[in-house]
Amino acid sequence: METNEARRIEATNAERYAMSGQYGWEFSPDAPNMLERWTVLPFNQRGDKRMAFGALSGAYQGLRFSVFDYHRRPTVTSVHTRWTNKKVNELDTISIDTVWVVTLPAPMPNFQIVSSIESAWDVEQYPEPATADRKFNRWYKLIDTDPNVAIGVLTPQVAATMRSLKLHTWSLVGAELVYVENPTFGRTKPDDVLSTLGRLAQLVSLLPFHLGGGQPAAPPPPQQPQYPHQPYPPQNPGHPQQYPPPPQYGQQPYPPQHQGYPPPQYPPPQYPPPQYPPPQYPLPQYPLPQYPQPGYPPQGYPPPGYPPRGY
Repeated sequence: METNEARRIEATNAERYAMSGQYGWEFSPDAPNMLERWTVLPFNQRGDKRMAFGALSGAYQGLRFSVFDYHRRPTVTSVHTRWTNKKVNELDTISIDTVWVVTLPAPMPNFQIVSSIESAWDVEQYPEPATADRKFNRWYKLIDTDPNVAIGVLTPQVAATMRSLKLHTWSLVGAELVYVENPTFGRTKPDDVLSTLGRLAQLVSLLPFHLGGGQPAAPPPPQQPQYPHQPYPPQNPGHPQQYPPPPQYGQQPYPPQHQGYPPPQYPPPQYPPPQYPPPQYPLPQYPLPQYPQPGYPPQGYPPPGYPPRGY
């Protein structure tokens, strides 16, 4: 094993061991039992020198999980001399993928979706999903998956979460979700392990578990607001609880010593109400109208000059 490759494995194991002590998880530097447990990506890809290292298992955000790095050598390139065709060197291509396995609350039908733009996978020959989002379909391929099952699994909420959280290559195998990433540059650090577990928890919460005959976990009921209350008096089972006597009408209903809560005292109303002087209204004096005296014809009629001349 090359020196850089060995250093990478050693550094990953050291970080995962520290995480196991911090979060109370189980750790194993080698996990050969993980190599033949699943037949989905990346375990069905060609290559030798297979090994699983840096394995963690435990619980996170209520989900049981396992995470480890999967090592393989997919290709070997031999270099020959030009004149004698003698092999002088070999160039190995090493691929190390990080795999997260999350235990589901109910089994699901077989399902596998892969990013069509991931250079680590040769998936050009596989069909695209047939969701209503054509742009989403162009980004992915389905491997050994019933198209009807894929339509049921890839709900609009699941598809949107995959794109927003960048969860591109994952499978449903019974009651487990297998998610894989190929870190092109560097390796998977402890912060990456935790952040991916958090994203997977969101994805699992949206899966339609009724497709596999199970039922999704019921969401927690909304928490009722808590109001402060007075403590109840101690109960004596040998004696009945004593209540204060009802108020007697015509007397003071609550004497000052009643349970320490005297009724508020208000000033009595003042009677009679205050007297205001009556308003003064001066009455104007107007001359009485002059009416004609009784009789016919009325006095002053006809007026002088009536009728006119020549009438």
